[in-house]
Amino acid sequence: MRTMGEGARRLLARLAMICCALASSHAAAHQSIGSTSYSVIIVQGHTVSYYLNMSPAAATLLRNEFGEDSPDLQDYFSSQLSVKTWDAECPLARLDEGPAGSAGNRIAQVVFICPQEVRDLTVTSYLFLDLDESHTQIARLAPEDDPRKALREAVLTVSNKTFHIPDVHSGGAAAGDRALAFFKLGIEHLLTGYDHILFLLAVIIAMNLVDTIKAVTAFTLAHSLTMALAFMGLVSLPGAIVEPLIALTIVYVALENIFAKSVRHRWALTGLFGLVHGLGFVGALKAITVSREELVYSLLSFNVGIETGQLLVISIAAPALWYLRSRSWHRRFCKGFPSWSACWDSPGLSSGCWHEVCAGVREGVHRGGPRALPCGGQPGFHDPRPDESTSRGKAARIHG
Repeated sequence: MRTMGEGARRLLARLAMICCALASSHAAAHQSIGSTSYSVIIVQGHTVSYYLNMSPAAATLLRNEFGEDSPDLQDYFSSQLSVKTWDAECPLARLDEGPAGSAGNRIAQVVFICPQEVRDLTVTSYLFLDLDESHTQIARLAPEDDPRKALREAVLTVSNKTFHIPDVHSGGAAAGDRALAFFKLGIEHLLTGYDHILFLLAVIIAMNLVDTIKAVTAFTLAHSLTMALAFMGLVSLPGAIVEPLIALTIVYVALENIFAKSVRHRWALTGLFGLVHGLGFVGALKAITVSREELVYSLLSFNVGIETGQLLVISIAAPALWYLRSRSWHRRFCKGFPSWSACWDSPGLSSGCWHEVCAGVREGVHRGGPRALPCGGQPGFHDPRPDESTSRGKAARIHG
């Protein structure tokens, strides 16, 4: 039979391998994150001018793929960027690329000529997504006389490649566009942020409804505070530090689920860890916004999206976990864990299940092994079967 030390070592080894796998996959994912572009679209009669400001990361991707002044660059833009009006395709007429800026960014002007005067516009962009699947483009429709003004806005990603403008001359909807775009982006960031989801699941698996509400509220307030402070520049940590810290919060909560006797005050710890997760959230937001005024508005919308995604995950996961713990076949689920860890009276899982597994382990050992058991003497565990040596002693005294 495995000893407690052997079981612990094996569990920690498995945790280490899981963490390494998560870290490597996370690092691989983040190799494609960081490139952004900003486009300003101006319509003049039949002509659509698409001014694309590429961040240094995006410009580098393009230069590495096509080199300097490649004739294939216009073909690339023509195949990856579509402009339509009244369902009629507007062919690309000209591509002018300026020199690299002092910060390493590059600006390109892409001119499309439409077969008729443009009233509505549909832009579909695959730009950079074949080079960076996490590329984000902030697209803005601006009036001819003031390119800095936004009539409509959209955030284009791999899951949202189309920017539809019903009327290119109307205004007043840019703020609503921006709010909706960053709200969706917040939901998407949470649902694709597997580290944040794993942390939430590790937290709620060991808690009842009331404690779950406390912990989630603390986590929400904490990461909202950090996001605001980081946005204002009062707190700043590089991603190379934040991401490993987020991984450590997951490992700590997972170990606490196994070894802690009680998690009643986990809400305080969850709040502390939420400060770290907030830095991870704001890193994604600051990388894709333009001006300070937009950041304030985008921060609110993005945060509401984060909370919506968080509630969505919890509303699905928590009932599933609680239902699992209430079923009679929970015992078979528990047996999938190492026998020694199943004998712990885990605060987050049904103690009756663990005790049934312990009884099964004890019975197997009685049949062919030593009496020493990892769950022998476990506080709160009661073995209803009589001790065999005691029974034989009583029988001998009665018959003697």
